[in-house]
Amino acid sequence: MATLARIEQRPSMDTLTDEETRSLRNRFDANAYEINIDGTRAEYGKIDEVEVAKAAREGGPYGWFVRKFVFAGDRYHVGVYFGEREAVLTNITLPAASFVVQTIAYYANKTIRYTGLEGVAPVMGE
Repeated sequence: MATLARIEQRPSMDTLTDEETRSLRNRFDANAYEINIDGTRAEYGKIDEVEVAKAAREGGPYGWFVRKFVFAGDRYHVGVYFGEREAVLTNITLPAASFVVQTIAYYANKTIRYTGLEGVAPVMGE
């Protein structure tokens, strides 16, 4: 079972594009006590698992058009599961997803399971 490894330095938005930064500022907030995804709050002590998944897209010409022109590339979802609840940050870029997961790893005050893409954040016990 992979778990998020605690990181010592808070991730910076400096490596994100202006669009990624604007999107996260509108939809994601984090402080030392909790995260907020689209209005759903989760205290770090209650988070059980974080998952990153590639967003599904329609196949064929329409799916190609949406991926290349509407979203300008692949998109990802970050799911945060706590108790019986979940908060999902949808349709964000991989650098934005990495920022979110690394922010959770930075503030986490307990062991949190991680599933999903490799290389998004440091993990232990793969």
